[in-house]
Amino acid sequence: MDLIEKMMEEGESVRVFGYGSLLWKPDFQYEKVETGWIDGFKRRFWQGNVTHRGTVDNIGRVATLIQSKKHRVWGVMFEVSNHEDKVKALNGLTNREVTLGGYDVIETTFYPRDNGMKPCPVIFFMATPQNEHYLGKASMDTMAMQIVNAVGPCGPNIDYVTKMADFIRENIPEDKDEHLFKLDKLVREYVSTVVERIH
Repeated sequence: MDLIEKMMEEGESVRVFGYGSLLWKPDFQYEKVETGWIDGFKRRFWQGNVTHRGTVDNIGRVATLIQSKKHRVWGVMFEVSNHEDKVKALNGLTNREVTLGGYDVIETTFYPRDNGMKPCPVIFFMATPQNEHYLGKASMDTMAMQIVNAVGPCGPNIDYVTKMADFIRENIPEDKDEHLFKLDKLVREYVSTVVERIH
């Protein structure tokens, strides 16, 4: 029995850690949300996407996590207690992240920003180099240009990056993710340059 199937059967709540588009677009019902972090990972835009923020001809870039002992990733934890909501959430996330996205399900410990709350187990979704859409490391300029040129059924790849950066600036000011913010800056500059050329 895999981790998702086990969580569907258990009576306890499921806790999902969001660090990418789940920050601003969870697409499932939840009873509780907390800001915090997980240790031992860093956020990188190394995963390709052809189903939501890109196409086969213009692959988008979306966030995944890379193991790194010296880093931590800030995000939000969504807790789902109602059984029906839990099944819907897990089915939806499995389709969105695993089946279509190429991510694996990982379990780790979540550390809440609220000192009154104890650390707790969470699941999150992480792409590995073994999946067919994995793009891996590239220069910031290369990644920014790929993002600017990619559009998928869920909209421009640009929105994926800028909405994530805006959410973190507004809601998680402790997060000093240089990779995200540098990429966000380049993407916005490229878009501004294109707009200026048009006008």
